[in-house]
Amino acid sequence: MSTMDVENVVVAVRYEGRIRWFRCDRDWWVMDVNKWRNEFIQNGYDVPEFNDAYRFGFKVVNEKNAGEFLACLKDYEVAPDALAMELAKRYQTARSWWDVGDLFPVMFVDFDRREVGAFYSQGAAMERYVPDGWTGQFIDFATEYPEEVFPTSSKFWVKGGADLLALLNKRGAEGG
Repeated sequence: MSTMDVENVVVAVRYEGRIRWFRCDRDWWVMDVNKWRNEFIQNGYDVPEFNDAYRFGFKVVNEKNAGEFLACLKDYEVAPDALAMELAKRYQTARSWWDVGDLFPVMFVDFDRREVGAFYSQGAAMERYVPDGWTGQFIDFATEYPEEVFPTSSKFWVKGGADLLALLNKRGAEGG
């Protein structure tokens, strides 16, 4: 049994040139809650007003308030080595990525470039609710982002030249 809470998601963040990792409630990473809420309203749903206690009071998270927002998330920051250790524990029995998917990031928030890349199997389209002036896309950022944006050295699943994510995907394609 994993010691990590699988109800939360992992998000990779690039801020001031540094990659950081957070594990917390997925909804906290909807960058512009107003856009998300307005979409529900446009589709006929009755949605309550934003609760100022929710997500530390941030309706929109962007490059201007990133430092303050990330400071609020300090208790949810996770060391990449902790994710790597958990992956190592579960790797041998994993038949594919699906067995350890909770360890991999569902989103890459690049505060430096004002971009969001999201890659997930279910849930809200997080890449659609980005702040004004930002771009968002559904993309396999783990493999498709260039080295200067998401360096291999920052990917906890790549150790000693072995890409465990690629190996898990191959294992899954071959039927476990």
